[in-house]
Amino acid sequence: MVIKCKAAVLWGPRQPFSIEEVEVAPPKAGEVRIKVHTLLTWTFFSLREGPPTLQRS
Repeated sequence: MVIKCKAAVLWGPRQPFSIEEVEVAPPKAGEVRIKVHTLLTWTFFSLREGPPTLQRS
């Protein structure tokens, strides 16, 4: 069964998060669906800036 849930979505680097309702497909063979409750962490906010870069000294 397809379920609907809210998700924080980023549409591109340096764009604000958009809270949207998304549809989640049912699990396929060998997959499971789990329910996760979470808060946005600083890791999520750092991803807004784009992929991490390596700094070499």
